[in-house]
Amino acid sequence: MGTEIELKLSASPRALQEAVRLPWPRKLASGPVSRRRIVSVYFDTPKCKLHRHGLSLRIRRIGRKRLQTIKSASSAMARGEWEEAISAEQPDLKRAKGTALAPLATRKLKRSLQPVFETDVRRTVMPLRFRGSEVELALDRGNIKTGTRRAQVSEIELELKRGCRADLARLAERVARAIPVAYGARTKSERGYALRAGAEHAAVGAAPITLDPAATTAEAFTAIGRHASITSRPTRRRCATATPQACTRCVSGCAGFVRRSRYSGTCCRTPTRRASSPS
Repeated sequence: MGTEIELKLSASPRALQEAVRLPWPRKLASGPVSRRRIVSVYFDTPKCKLHRHGLSLRIRRIGRKRLQTIKSASSAMARGEWEEAISAEQPDLKRAKGTALAPLATRKLKRSLQPVFETDVRRTVMPLRFRGSEVELALDRGNIKTGTRRAQVSEIELELKRGCRADLARLAERVARAIPVAYGARTKSERGYALRAGAEHAAVGAAPITLDPAATTAEAFTAIGRHASITSRPTRRRCATATPQACTRCVSGCAGFVRRSRYSGTCCRTPTRRASSPS
C-alpha cells in the first residue's frame, strides 16, 4: 500500500494562470514541467456503498494508459492508495486483494458497480525540491460531470513524494502569500459525490469525529481542524450564493468587489463605494 500525502488549495482560473508565471517555483524545480489531460471515471453502487465505507474506486485515463486506483480515508493529509495499470475500462476487482476494498469485493458488488461521475482536467505538473523534501506541484483546471450536472475544477495540489510533512505546509503557505487561494477541504471524489447528490453547495451540519486513541495531540487537533473546515466551507459558499447582492472585497487586488461569493474567482470590478451621508 502507498500513502498519498497532499494538501489541496482552491484557486480561481486567473490565480492558476498567475501561479504558472511565478518565478520562484521554477527556481525550486527538480525536473521539467509537464502538461497532460487526465480523465477519471469513478465507480460505485447505485446506493454509493463504497463512499459510505470511506472508499473510492476510479479508472484514470492518461493517453492510452489506464490506471485503477483505490483510495481510503486515513488522516487529515494522508490517504491509503493502491494503484495498478489495467487494460480495461471497467474495474478489475481481482486486483483489490490486499487493499481496503477487499472485504467488500464480492461478485454482488462487481455486478452493482457503475460509473457515478467523471473528472476531466488539464494538469500542469512541476516537480519541486523544497528544503529537504521532494514535492509535486500540480495545477488542475477542468470539470466534474455527473449526468447533466457540472462543477468547475480549479485547484492546486501539493503532494509530498519524499520528506517532511511540515515542508508541505510551508510550501502551501508560500503559495498562499503569492496568489489568492483557500484551503481545499474536499477532494475531487468528495465533490463528485456531493454534486451527484445535488448538494455541492448545500450547508452541512457537523458530524461526529472519530479520533485514533493512539494519535498525538497535534494529530488530533489537525483532524479536528480539517473536519471543521470541511463542515464550514460548503456552508460559507451556500450563504454567499444565497444572497445575490452580497459583495466582499476582491481578493485579486483590483480595488473592486466580488459579487455573490469570494470563492467564485470572478471579480465584478464594482468600484469601491462610500456610504452616503444622511441628508
